[in-house]
Amino acid sequence: MPAPTSVAELIDRLRKSGLVPADRLEGFLAGLQTSSSSPLTTTAVLERLVNAGMITRFHADKLAAGKYKGFLLGSYLILDQLGAGGMGQVYLAEHAHMRRLVALKVLDPRAFENDPVARERFFREARAAGTLDHPNIVRVFDLCQEGKILYLVMEYVEGLSLQALVTQIAPLDVATACHYARQVAFGLQNAHEMGFVHRDIKPANLLLDRTGVVKILDLGLVRSEADAGTMLTQQLDNKNILGTADYVAPEQAVDSSKVDVRADIYSLGATLYFLLAGRPLFPEGRTAQKLVWQQIKEPVPIDRLCPDVPSELAAVIHRMLQKRPADRYSSVAEVFEALAPFDTEDIPPPPAGWMPEPPPRVAMARGAPGSSPRIASGSRSQIVVAAMRTGAGGSSATIRKERSDDKVAVPSPGSGIRNSPFNEPTASAGDDDTHPQYQPPSTPHAPLPARTTTLLIVLSVALVLALLGIVILLLGK
Repeated sequence: MPAPTSVAELIDRLRKSGLVPADRLEGFLAGLQTSSSSPLTTTAVLERLVNAGMITRFHADKLAAGKYKGFLLGSYLILDQLGAGGMGQVYLAEHAHMRRLVALKVLDPRAFENDPVARERFFREARAAGTLDHPNIVRVFDLCQEGKILYLVMEYVEGLSLQALVTQIAPLDVATACHYARQVAFGLQNAHEMGFVHRDIKPANLLLDRTGVVKILDLGLVRSEADAGTMLTQQLDNKNILGTADYVAPEQAVDSSKVDVRADIYSLGATLYFLLAGRPLFPEGRTAQKLVWQQIKEPVPIDRLCPDVPSELAAVIHRMLQKRPADRYSSVAEVFEALAPFDTEDIPPPPAGWMPEPPPRVAMARGAPGSSPRIASGSRSQIVVAAMRTGAGGSSATIRKERSDDKVAVPSPGSGIRNSPFNEPTASAGDDDTHPQYQPPSTPHAPLPARTTTLLIVLSVALVLALLGIVILLLGK
């Protein structure tokens, strides 16, 4: 449809789009007529709609191009496009009734129809993410289908990727980089415990939110140990090289279908290298060259690039980046422990200036009744840190915040050993405040003091004698 040529045509399409409730739109138009003495252009009207929080810039661009359909997907109103890839797009959306902000990962219908591998990968991502429930992994709430459109309903993380953080701001200091890397290890351990290998750990797939929590996203290349006996992974991968050349493990560049958790350890090591150095292992070269170099070439030692990196940390990263999987750490739990000496400071939440400002329409949705309440800066990060540093019930246990005095609940000294969350769980993820172990003990009634008991006896006897005297007097009359 061609672009609107008049304000009246634009308003007509806006009404048809369903983007703005009719009463709000009429109120806006009435105010528009009284506030403007001269005729407005379609561009000026769209700009005012955006500034008033009625629509987003994404909506304005679509409406200006003549498009007014497709903003509603199931129960969700699409607000913005967050990203795009070979399999589809990711949108920011708002639930029409709950007013909750979510991210929708929409599979391209052409991939759904013509590429069964892409479709199966999409379902695999949904199954994997639906199994995982961890503060350092982006949650998936639902898998939906509208006609031929498949989409995942995911947690919306308001923040920026570690890739953008380092590229736009600066490389990170040792304490901050190790703190973020340990959060990634904390989430990966949960995925590994559930039998999943991510296979695409990289800074662009790690989101930092406003409270300082790092979350792993994009399980589209995840490999499940449960599929090992069915040959599903081999069929889906079809000898393709999966992953990102700057962060892929050497063995994954040869055969992506047979890698284990140590491939994620290599990718995490390459990610930590980038966070500190501000550049990947091999910044030059084409993709094919980088894949070869990952197998045969040693990167410049991180402490040579960054003199402030301790040699002990350089040794940890060097071991994570060993070419042979057997020479690396055997689990991310070991990586978590190895990085602990460099993660002893309290890392504050990222400055507000680092985070992109939400447009008025998104800010309005975020503050709407029924939407998720904003968490005080740093509080959620403190919960994760408390769990990481005290071993709060193991990596797959629920992390709680006691509501009394808004203090973080710190487990008892016996619940964790050696600053690790990877010990035997002490509580299951299904536990809640009504679980017997969390119910306060009943308080028995305290016995009455002896003095009070004696006084009651004396008063009772006096009352009986008084009544007896009254009866005798009555009988005497």
